[in-house]
Amino acid sequence: MTTRRFLVRRLATLLVLTLVSFGALLVAYHGVHRNSAAVRAGTVPVIVEVATARVALEQAQEAAAESLRSDYVRLVGTGQEFDDRISVANQSLNRAASGNVAGEVGRRTLQTVTGLVVSYTGWIQQADRHRDDPVLREAYLFYAETVLRRPDSGILARLGALQDAQRAVLRQQVSFGWVLWLSWISATVLVAALTALLVHTQRFLRRRFRRRVNPWLVAATAVPLVLAPLAVFTEHTQDRLVSSRQEVEETVRALPRGGQPRGAEELGEVGATIRRTATEVEERLAGTEWRAGALVWIPVGAAFVVAAVLLGLQPRVDEYRFQP
Repeated sequence: MTTRRFLVRRLATLLVLTLVSFGALLVAYHGVHRNSAAVRAGTVPVIVEVATARVALEQAQEAAAESLRSDYVRLVGTGQEFDDRISVANQSLNRAASGNVAGEVGRRTLQTVTGLVVSYTGWIQQADRHRDDPVLREAYLFYAETVLRRPDSGILARLGALQDAQRAVLRQQVSFGWVLWLSWISATVLVAALTALLVHTQRFLRRRFRRRVNPWLVAATAVPLVLAPLAVFTEHTQDRLVSSRQEVEETVRALPRGGQPRGAEELGEVGATIRRTATEVEERLAGTEWRAGALVWIPVGAAFVVAAVLLGLQPRVDEYRFQP
C-alpha cells in the first residue's frame, strides 16, 4: 500500500472513529445526567407534594375532631387549623397534578382524590352544622373519617397507591441499568481505540517523515482523556441519585395509609421530616447541575479532535498528491 493511500485511509478512519466514540460518550453521559435534572425538578417535588397533602389531610381530621368535641365548639366550629390544613392539602394536590410523574393512572388518581376531598370536607361541614347534636355530629365525623381512611378506596389509601407508582418511576430514573452500562462500556472501548489509533499514527509519522512530534495529533490524543473526569462526574451524580431515592422512600414509607389516627405531635414530626427530606435532597442534587453542564464540552471536544486530525494529517497527504 502506498503512503498516500495509507494516510487517506487512516485520516478517514480517525474521523469516523472520533465521531462514533464521542457520540457514544455523549449518549452515555447524557443518560445519567438527564435523570438528575428530572429527579430534582420533577419527580422528587411531586412526591413531596403528595406526601405533604397526606399529612395535611390527617392533621385536618385531627384538628376538626378536636375542635368539634371541645367545650368551645359554638365559638370556633371546626377551627382555623382545619381550614389551613385543607388549604395546604388542596394546594399540594394541585401542584402534584401539574407535575404528574405517574402518567395517566396518576392523573386519574389525583382527580378522584380531589373529588373525595370535596366530599370529605362536606361531611366535616355537616358535623359543624350539627355541633349541638352529639349523635349527628359524631355520625358525620365518622363518615368523614371513613372517606379519609377507608382501606383501599379512602383518600389516604389512594394517595399511598399513587406514591407507590411515583416511587417506581423514581427507582427507574435512578437505576443504572444495562442500557447505561452498555453505553459506558461502548464509549470506553471506542475512546480507547481512538486514543490507541492516534498514538499509532504519530509513531508512523515519526518513522516515515522523520519528525519527532506532530503537535496537532498530540493535542488530539489528549482530548479523549476527558473520559476519566466524565466517568468520575457520572459516578458522583449516580451516587447522589441513589442516596436521594433512599431518603425519599424512607420518608414516604412512614406516611399514613389509613388505619388508626395519629396524634398532632406525631403528625407534626412527620411533616417536619418531609420538609427536611425535601431540603436535603434539593441541596444534594443541586451539586449535580454543573456536572450536567459538562455535557456541552463533549461535542466541542469532538470538533477539536476532528480539526486537529485534519490539520495533523492533511499536510502529509498533500505531500503525496502527485503520487500515482
